[in-house]
Amino acid sequence: MNYNQKLKEKFQFHPQIRRIAQHRHLPKSIYCQIKEQRIMREARRRKELNRRKHSKPGSVPLVPERKKHIVAVVK
Repeated sequence: MNYNQKLKEKFQFHPQIRRIAQHRHLPKSIYCQIKEQRIMREARRRKELNRRKHSKPGSVPLVPERKKHIVAVVK
């Protein structure tokens, strides 16, 4: 690992090394979980939009994504 790190430092200005170093390296399992969560979030969003589109205007309120995750407000 130290050898690889020194090589990266030595050749850090080479275009190909710079391109690889700027990537986000994650374990494959975490990468796949993130990808799956993204697909699920998009499906939920699409379903919500379709539900809003095919219902009476105003019956399905528009709740921002940030507000959906708030459980309670402390006074």
